[in-house]
Amino acid sequence: MYEILGLISQFGPVIVLAGTFFEGEVFAIIGGFLAYRGSYALEAMIALAFVGSFFGDLAVFLFARYSSNHRWVRRWREKEKFSKAIRLVERYQAFFVIVNRYIYGLRVPGLIALGMSRISVPRFIGLNFIGAGLWAGIFTTIGYVFGYSIGSVFARLEVMERGVGIVLVVIAIGLTLWFAWRQWGPAFLERRRTGDEPSED
Repeated sequence: MYEILGLISQFGPVIVLAGTFFEGEVFAIIGGFLAYRGSYALEAMIALAFVGSFFGDLAVFLFARYSSNHRWVRRWREKEKFSKAIRLVERYQAFFVIVNRYIYGLRVPGLIALGMSRISVPRFIGLNFIGAGLWAGIFTTIGYVFGYSIGSVFARLEVMERGVGIVLVVIAIGLTLWFAWRQWGPAFLERRRTGDEPSED
């Protein structure tokens, strides 16, 4: 059990920061659990979740705002979820900035819709600051409050602690990389493909 938790504690800050940048709740909860165990201060885990969420949303918003004709953005605009997001943005612009991160499956299309809306960049940054702060505080605290229940799961895995610990770290890193690839991979491949094509004389 201690080796499992030691591995998670060792990579905890990186997992929380990268995970909240690309996706969300489960990584903030991990941060709260680490705070419950005393590995890190609760305030530090909330801060990491806040930074990851704030800059993750800001990056997508700015990319959509200044690269609206990019293939990656156009591909998202063609999806059904984007139509739902744009309707919500048009009706509840300011409110949507704060609650978008709570709606499963709508984070990216919602941010793209916001980037293409009339909301100003300073206003988005201010509302995103509030939203990321609330979100980080809520989900990190959930991990902290339910830390005992989460810890009891690890206790039952004591017999397999070494193998399970490695698997958990690999899964956490793999999830982070997968979320990153899902958002940025196609654009990277398209850029490489365009660069490899011979230019016409």
